[in-house]
Amino acid sequence: MSIKIIKFGGTSTGSGEALNRAADIVQAQTHERDQIVVVVSAMQGVTDMLIACADHARTGDQGQLQITIDELHHKLSSIVVSVFAGGAALLDLIEIRMAELTQICQRIQDQGIASPQDLAQITALGERINVHVFSAALRDRGLRSEPVDAVDLIVTDDRFQSAKPIKALTDTRIKSRLSPLLGKALVPVFTGFIGGTTSGQTTTLGRGGSDYSAAILAESLAADEIQIWTDVDGVMTADPVTVPRARLIEEISYSEVFQLANSGAEVLHPKTILPAKEGDIPIIVKNTFKPEGSGTRISHCSNSVRQTIASVTGRFDIRMITFELKTGENVQKIKSHLLATLKEQGTDIWAIFQSEQQRTFSFAISAKNKERALQTIRDPKTTQSFGRAVSQPKVTKNLSLITLVGQDIYLSHQVQSSVSDTLHTAGVDIKQIGNGASPDAIVFAVESRAAGKAIQLIHDRIVLNGSSTTVQPEPVLRHQPAL
Repeated sequence: MSIKIIKFGGTSTGSGEALNRAADIVQAQTHERDQIVVVVSAMQGVTDMLIACADHARTGDQGQLQITIDELHHKLSSIVVSVFAGGAALLDLIEIRMAELTQICQRIQDQGIASPQDLAQITALGERINVHVFSAALRDRGLRSEPVDAVDLIVTDDRFQSAKPIKALTDTRIKSRLSPLLGKALVPVFTGFIGGTTSGQTTTLGRGGSDYSAAILAESLAADEIQIWTDVDGVMTADPVTVPRARLIEEISYSEVFQLANSGAEVLHPKTILPAKEGDIPIIVKNTFKPEGSGTRISHCSNSVRQTIASVTGRFDIRMITFELKTGENVQKIKSHLLATLKEQGTDIWAIFQSEQQRTFSFAISAKNKERALQTIRDPKTTQSFGRAVSQPKVTKNLSLITLVGQDIYLSHQVQSSVSDTLHTAGVDIKQIGNGASPDAIVFAVESRAAGKAIQLIHDRIVLNGSSTTVQPEPVLRHQPAL
């Protein structure tokens, strides 16, 4: 008998039809006599509507606030009515949660500001409703099921909107609460995305954090498998929306998928990977609407056999901040200091680039973080460690990052040359070449207007053609420190 953690995203429960499909998937797996824990996100669109409510409350737009609350109420109630013949208890629950939402929004209006605590409470309401709806759908199918709120089980620090779990306390509480339920052949339905401080205040794990919740549960319970059910067939060689020839990757390593998630691909929450990897728990990504498909298996082993280029992805609207070394100072020391300072201030660094002569280096960041990053860089507390050793930062806009992922491909001179030749022939100018968070990625900076064309070319001419060839590492380029 094995333990499976089965997670459903918002699209998998975002309508009555989708909710029924998801419940059927769980029911089919209970016939295998496995112990199952279900993790659910909020229904599709609900979190965005909840955030909109907080924004309307903060700006004092009472009319739009009430419209959004009414629309949310109608959406949730309509799904319940479409799935359940009765559903009176669930409709009452929705009423209670809408009253709670109204109360928090009133507090935000009175204060003129939405505190992190308020935002965590508001955004958690979607999961807190859906966990009851999904559990009821399982009971309608004759399964024993119980909704479980993660606020008392995933214990976190008090960074309310991007909380960090406290592992020892979390492991103890999860085992204590869920193991007895599993022993009774009961299917717990667990709120994704949510945690709680040691004092019981609601926190959230960051947008997309339900994947992370599933991995936390899996590691704590020593699960045998994590299933992520979504609206795509699995991990793809590129975004199928923009690259028509994108194909399913049947097997991929933890390291590769981590790099993809950190490079803009909407595959999994990046934090999902570490607990699964630490526990050696495979992750299966499948399509709720095509459950017969094979999906993608994520584990340690894939590229030890395959050793191919896996996928290409893009991150758009990037700003490049470049520094030039003016004295004989140690460039690695200065770069490491700046990197650590920016990350401490909450600025995500998407890529690092350095010239061959080691006289200049660049950080790629999101456009929305540019002003905050420059303020941090120019702060005397930041500059005092290197004084006049570097120039004033130069900012380049209208750039995109294209990341090619595969085992150790940053060390492959062949892959870099192929990409450079392909883009040069097509008239696409590569501004920088560097690495991501591991040797499993090569990052190319190009002008944003050419990014879509570049991704299509790289995918069709290199990723697909390279899918049956082995990448031979050639350590001819210097590898930057991991981000």
